[in-house]
Amino acid sequence: MKNGNDELSRLLIDDSLLPDIFLVRYAQELSKNALLVYLWLNMTGKKENFDEDTVKKFKIIPDGEIGKALADLIASGLISCKDKTYFFDDIKGREVEEYIQAQNARGTDPDSVLNSDEKERSMLADSISKTFYQGELPYIFYRLIDKCLYEYKFDSIVCYKLFEEGYDQSIHRSNVLMENMASKWYKNGYTDIKSLEKQLEINKRTKKLIKLAGKLMRKRLNGLDIDRVTSWAEDLDATEELVNLAFKENEFRSDITLKNVGDTLTKWHDHGIKTAEEAARFSEEEHKENKRKATRRKANPGSAWATGEEAGIVNSKPAAEESKKEKASEDADDNSDGPDDDILDMFGD
Repeated sequence: MKNGNDELSRLLIDDSLLPDIFLVRYAQELSKNALLVYLWLNMTGKKENFDEDTVKKFKIIPDGEIGKALADLIASGLISCKDKTYFFDDIKGREVEEYIQAQNARGTDPDSVLNSDEKERSMLADSISKTFYQGELPYIFYRLIDKCLYEYKFDSIVCYKLFEEGYDQSIHRSNVLMENMASKWYKNGYTDIKSLEKQLEINKRTKKLIKLAGKLMRKRLNGLDIDRVTSWAEDLDATEELVNLAFKENEFRSDITLKNVGDTLTKWHDHGIKTAEEAARFSEEEHKENKRKATRRKANPGSAWATGEEAGIVNSKPAAEESKKEKASEDADDNSDGPDDDILDMFGD
C-alpha cells in the first residue's frame, strides 16, 4: 500500500498549471501542433532557453513541422525568440500592464471610489457573467467590456447584446472572435441599440433565408450561394414569403438557379414591392399582360413580334416600290418617244 500511496501522491502533485487567460485568449486559436508543443514545454518546465532540438526530443509532432509550430506560438504572442533560442512570454504580466495603461489613458485611479459609470459597468459585467458564463466571467472579458464602453462608446445595452450574440453563435468563450465582432460593430456604427437592432434583424433574417434556400434547392449552400442569399436580405429586404414566391415564379424552368430567384426578387424590389401580397398582384398583372401580347401575336401569325401597325410604325416599303415602278414607266415613255422622232426626222418636214 505504501508504494500505491506514493504513486497516488505523485499523480496529485504532477499537475501543470496554466493561467486562465491562456485558455480564454490563446488556446482556442492555436493549431493542434502549436498547442501540443506549448503544453508539453509547460509541463516539463522548459519555459526558457529551449530550441527546436528540445522539442524534437519530445517526439510529439513530426520533426518537419516543429518550425511552423514554434512560428505559430510566436505569432500568437506566447513565446519569443532570440538567436534561435526561445522563451515563454509573461502573458499575465502583459495583461496587467495593458490594463494599467488603459486605466491611465482614461484617467481612472484603480484605488478610487467607483463613480456612477463604473458602478454601471460593474452591474453590466455581473449580469453578463451570470447570464452567459455561469457566474465565472474570465478576466479577459472584463477588459473587452471596458473597451466596448470606454473606447468604442457602446451603449450598455449594445455591450450586453454583443455577449448575447456571441453566446448564440457559440463564440462567447473565444476572446479573439468576440473582439473581432466588437470591432466590426464599431466600424459599422452599431454603437446604439437602434442601429444595432436593425442589423441584428437582418442577420436573423439572413440565417432563415440561407436555411430556406438550401431546403428549396435541396443542397448545402457554398460560400458564393451564401453571399447571394445574404444580399437578398441586406440589399433587397427579402423575406421568407417573398423568397418562397420567387421560387414558385420560376417553376416553369427545368433547372431553377439562385440567380433566377435573385433576378425575380430584384425586379420586385425595383418596383417597390415589399410584401408577398404585392408581389402576387404584380405577377398576376404581368401574366395578364403577357397573355394579351401572345393573343395579338396569334392574330398576326406572320410575325413573332407586334405588327408595325400595333407598334405605330408605317410600312414604307410598298410606297418605295410604287415609286420605283412609276419612275420606270416614265423612263420607258421617254425612251419610246425618242426613236419615233428620229424616224420622222429622216424624211424631213
